[in-house]
Amino acid sequence: MSIPVLHILNDKGPAVITVGEHEPVTAIARLLVERHIGAVPVVDPSGHLAGMVSERSIVDALAHHGAHIERLNARDIMTREVPTATRSEDIQSVARKMTRRHSRHVPVLDGSGHLVGLVSIGDIVRMRLEEAETLAREMRAYVMQDGGYASVPPRPFA
Repeated sequence: MSIPVLHILNDKGPAVITVGEHEPVTAIARLLVERHIGAVPVVDPSGHLAGMVSERSIVDALAHHGAHIERLNARDIMTREVPTATRSEDIQSVARKMTRRHSRHVPVLDGSGHLVGLVSIGDIVRMRLEEAETLAREMRAYVMQDGGYASVPPRPFA
């Protein structure tokens, strides 16, 4: 069954937290902690995706720059080559991109390249769990129909 990214975005709502390229790294770290998120898209003034800053980006910057990390901004540490998705793209395709790129977040772009959403690995896992729970309920209902016994039509002998 093919489920588009739009299904996840509809559940999450339209809000996407973003930062600009000149946002200080320390402010981004506070934002991630306060909002309980693992990454934030970096957008340019026209709203196009410029990159992503993740917890991993910040830890890497800290390891390389130490106390001087306070002098850095999003542009200095962001990942520039970010896998992206469209609203109509299948979530399995997005999950494959995440796996190949070791990315836990994929920005969703519209046809003109503007950021319209963000899908996380947590969003995909949550959706897959809901699918599994629905399938289990449907299977139980099917098996329990007709007084608790599965109804299997007899096959003719050959």
